[in-house]
Amino acid sequence: MRRVGGIAAVLLLAGAVCSGCSAGASGTEDPDLVVYNDSTAILGSISVSGEGESQSVSLADGHPLERGESYGFEVDDLGPVWVELWDLDGNQVGRRRVNLGEARVYVTLEEHSRMTVGTAEPWRN
Repeated sequence: MRRVGGIAAVLLLAGAVCSGCSAGASGTEDPDLVVYNDSTAILGSISVSGEGESQSVSLADGHPLERGESYGFEVDDLGPVWVELWDLDGNQVGRRRVNLGEARVYVTLEEHSRMTVGTAEPWRN
């Protein structure tokens, strides 16, 4: 019985810690830039590149980014970066220039390769 109580306490704590998280979040724990997929496209890779750095993640091997899921990046340099998105076949489905500042930025892929940028969590809209 004690073990069941311990497991319940751990699950309750995990739920409290993640109460502000997107249901399908992955990537960096405290990201500067979050890519959110609100389209029917399934993303196989994401790249973020700026003047001083470039990062990319291949999601096709593990868990591709489907509708309602997000991926976070920690970016060292503030200022303009390019966010590029590809589907599982390697076709580019979106490209957007984003200016990073002090606030976390959310880039949302919508239908028809439309990408929007904001500082509010898109899954809360």
